[in-house]
Amino acid sequence: MKMKRFFVLILVFFLFCPAASRGEVSPLEIEAFPDQSTVQAGTMFLVHMRVVNPSPDSSTQFWAYSCSYEKHWITDNPEVLIQPWTCDENSLEEVPLGPGEAYEKDIMLHIPGKDQTGTLTFHLGFKRMSENGDVAEPLWSDPVTMKVIVPEEMKEESSGVTTVPPEGTQPRVFEDSSVSIQVRVGEEFSISLTSNPSTGYSWRMTLPENDTTVRSLGSEFSSAQTDRVGAPGKEIFKFKALNPGETKADFIYRRSWEAETDPPRETFTIIVSDN
Repeated sequence: MKMKRFFVLILVFFLFCPAASRGEVSPLEIEAFPDQSTVQAGTMFLVHMRVVNPSPDSSTQFWAYSCSYEKHWITDNPEVLIQPWTCDENSLEEVPLGPGEAYEKDIMLHIPGKDQTGTLTFHLGFKRMSENGDVAEPLWSDPVTMKVIVPEEMKEESSGVTTVPPEGTQPRVFEDSSVSIQVRVGEEFSISLTSNPSTGYSWRMTLPENDTTVRSLGSEFSSAQTDRVGAPGKEIFKFKALNPGETKADFIYRRSWEAETDPPRETFTIIVSDN
């Protein structure tokens, strides 16, 4: 009878005592906030991630590396890639989360190529670590849906129709916004700007509405050729000249979730002439 009463008391304890008294880790929720809903194929975009402790009265903790994306963050769609990043030091740190608190990171993603415009859905997962470096199963965000736009050139290439540049020539790259870019109809060229996505900042490019002088062909990030982690690289924006005329490409360097009153800006004047 005493043994039976003992087991009844143990069962009542586990049913009615709070999770914290049993040493359980509070559940975590993963939230994903993309900085845009439409992206051009071959272009990077940013997602602001939050690992949230939803408990109103319990704290929790886990361990995370200070700067490695690939050790913690994954996607469940092979068409969506995480842009690697680095920093000056990469150490395993304890992350305590009080009730309602969140661990936040900015993730740069990349959709390398599609053959037609359409939507693409994926989840972002976060893998917690213990103090000894053991990795837990990923916790997943709600689905993220992006509309992926494919430039006409990519559609032509996928159907076997390509424009071959003259042998020995490479598209010109421009970096100085104080000097006008002068190109010819049909010419492809690039604008290169220093950038460091690991800080959450990136360049946003806009062309005049309904402009037919040039067409954007997307962008890519080129890492610095150095072993120093955290070093900035280059964001390279690609264009093709379509019709004679003059236009301007405007670039703003900012974090998507911050309302800056005077962000860094570069404006390039582009002059297109006949062949």
